[in-house]
Amino acid sequence: MRSRTLRAGPLALVALAAWALAVPALAADAAKVTILIGNATAAYPDGRSEALVKGGSVAVGAKVHTAAKTKLELRLSDTSVIRLGSNSDLELRAAHFSGKGTKNVSAELITGQAYASVSKLVGSDSKFEISTGTAVAGVRGTAFRIDAKANDKSTVVRVYTGSVAVSNAPLFQKKAGQDGVPAKKKCPGVKPCRDGVKEVAGPREVTKKEWEEFVAKAMQEVRVAGDGTMSAPVAFDAQKELQDDPEGWIAWNKDMDKAQAVE
Repeated sequence: MRSRTLRAGPLALVALAAWALAVPALAADAAKVTILIGNATAAYPDGRSEALVKGGSVAVGAKVHTAAKTKLELRLSDTSVIRLGSNSDLELRAAHFSGKGTKNVSAELITGQAYASVSKLVGSDSKFEISTGTAVAGVRGTAFRIDAKANDKSTVVRVYTGSVAVSNAPLFQKKAGQDGVPAKKKCPGVKPCRDGVKEVAGPREVTKKEWEEFVAKAMQEVRVAGDGTMSAPVAFDAQKELQDDPEGWIAWNKDMDKAQAVE
């Protein structure tokens, strides 16, 4: 019996290519779960949700949630770490690393508290940013803490080593109609509207002139209120911070930094 070789014609190849493009690619693992005390989960855009375990992985696009009395450490491939405290939600938006040492890491802390210990960035194209609804903290090799308050939507950034650039740019980048930003008023064919209120322009690129930025150095903090009002960097009381930390979140992070520094 003669064997038959199936050959795909041009139309079949085009259809196959179109199918391949339509199927969403699985995101590569971006971080490893190196420490987990308590319970945490990761939810993905495709509807998957899984309980995290020590030694497991988290991919880009995941929304990580920690339960009460939980401490979680995620280690990126460049040895930078992001730690989450209890009742925290963080979305890992980007984690790209090149063989030349450049990287692009972006995460949003939706609520709760995060601590980042960042390895040195290489090249002007590298960035490591954690944002909230009202602020974004960008670093170049440092350790810092960022808290996103659920009650008043304020943000607190505290720097332990190095320096962090903190801005309120996210507040200006929100789409109209979200979180208190006035929605575009519909007045078909009428500008301004009858009540004298002009239409609000649609989404556009935000220029640096519209938002503020401060650079906080070691042992300084910057506060951003829910309305975007920023306070200039000021020193914070490290001892009082430890006293106001019943779960030992700050002390634990400092202990982890010391232990990993000698590894």
